Amino acid sequence: MELLTTILIAFVTALLTGVVSFLVQERKLRTDLRTEFMAEEAVKRLLKSPKWQKRSFEEISKRLGGFQGNELRKLLVRAGAVRFTGEAEQELWGLVERNENDL
Repeated sequence: MELLTTILIAFVTALLTGVVSFLVQERKLRTDLRTEFMAEEAVKRLLKSPKWQKRSFEEISKRLGGFQGNELRKLLVRAGAVRFTGEAEQELWGLVERNENDL
């Protein structure tokens, strides 16, 4: 009888731990996805500004803090941007739809 009780307690504990862990991870994933989606929208709005057809990576990075270099580049690509090379090998980014003549 004691063995059965021990097994039952261990099973319930494992089940509760698994459910709580799943719920915490799901919430974190939702938050991360929402952050990425909002950042992607911010990139699109930034690159649609009538003032600039292309923006330097440095300027984009200043305005969208919290992203590492390659992470930000992936975000730019997901937003529909492509990379160009400017004067002195400067890295520039612009939306495909606004830079079709330069492709």
